[in-house]
Amino acid sequence: MQHQTPHSATSQDVIPASFPNWMRSNRVGFLAAGFAIAAWAPIIPYIKARFGLDEHGLGLLLLCVGSGSLFSSPLAGFLTARLGCKIPIFAAATLWALCLVLISVLESLPLLIVVLVLFGLAAVILEVVSNINGAMIEQVTGRTIMSGLHARYSLGGLIGSFGVTSLLGANLAVPTAAGISAAFLVVMVLWRGRSLFNQQELHPEQYQAPSTNASACAAVNADARGSANTAAAAPAPDQAFSRRYVLHPTVLMISFMLFVLYLTEGAMLDWSSVFLVDERAMPLEQAGYGYAAFAIMMTSFRFIGDRIVLLMGRRRVIVLGTMLICLGFILAALIDHAYCTIASFALIGIGSSNVIPQLVSYVAKVKEVPMSISVTVVNSLGFTGVLLGPAIIGFLAHLITLHLTFIVLGVFILSVTALSLRYLRQN
Repeated sequence: MQHQTPHSATSQDVIPASFPNWMRSNRVGFLAAGFAIAAWAPIIPYIKARFGLDEHGLGLLLLCVGSGSLFSSPLAGFLTARLGCKIPIFAAATLWALCLVLISVLESLPLLIVVLVLFGLAAVILEVVSNINGAMIEQVTGRTIMSGLHARYSLGGLIGSFGVTSLLGANLAVPTAAGISAAFLVVMVLWRGRSLFNQQELHPEQYQAPSTNASACAAVNADARGSANTAAAAPAPDQAFSRRYVLHPTVLMISFMLFVLYLTEGAMLDWSSVFLVDERAMPLEQAGYGYAAFAIMMTSFRFIGDRIVLLMGRRRVIVLGTMLICLGFILAALIDHAYCTIASFALIGIGSSNVIPQLVSYVAKVKEVPMSISVTVVNSLGFTGVLLGPAIIGFLAHLITLHLTFIVLGVFILSVTALSLRYLRQN
């Protein structure tokens, strides 16, 4: 059950009757986005072995996935402005499923590179457009729901990583495991995502209370309505990436912070299994359990994240979370024991759990920038950390070893801590 802010109980009469359907479909969107980015992680060691790649070569290959994300920001904004959220999510899920199957069978490296670019593009569109849909619901209802929605993202990551690892552990062929995963995601999205917003529904004013109730609801909905009226309406397509919006200082700062944090997820997604196999001598078929530990703890703490934020405040949650991430990376690098490494990955999951959703909620309330633009920009630029980050880690690992790379990454996370303490309001 989603946590309700203190005013939400008073504003039930202005919350549309379709709200439960909105939430159900948006949860599926986040679940699909998490599943999409995690389901291929257990397959990465097989790709590494298939083509005989070292860390540098694998980093170059993963860079192809990241390059697809570079096109996702303008494309996600373009598609959302013209089509709403439903059609782009449906199309991205279908494209992702096709790419995953091709990744599992291709023997040609040039063809694999093309497919990985499309794979990264589809995964980012799923994540970005789901965030736009969720931010719209927050603005319309005034409810704090983003941590709960990101819990579904983490749950999707857990299902994807653990599910594919289990399929491979049962001695199924890689193409079979990929085909089952692809079919699961497409069926889930098409079946349960019918109440995602279309283009006509991306306007919050149509959901506001009738004028007869306006005075009674004005006080309890002031914050939510103010943000909605100034930020939530979808902009005209030709305004979608106006320079004054994209270069807004808060948008740029949150984009950088999300890039660093998503880089953490990318490290766990693409390098946790490689680290356990190469550095901790775990069997190949068990390597996915490192990411599973990360995803389990992230998911668990996101389900209670809205309550944690209410008790501690957004800035304290971000500061404490980033410090735990730093500690987790350092412990994983320094303690030479497989199960201690898995426990360190779990600690990183706890720290990561509620930082990203709170930063998304924060930027969605910047009144100078339309919500659909601010959320698109910060998620698209930030999410490149998931896809470009693993390539960066691969290059660093080739130069200074994977152990030292994890330590560097942990220290880099503290830049988010410093920015939060300096610039984010305490609330």
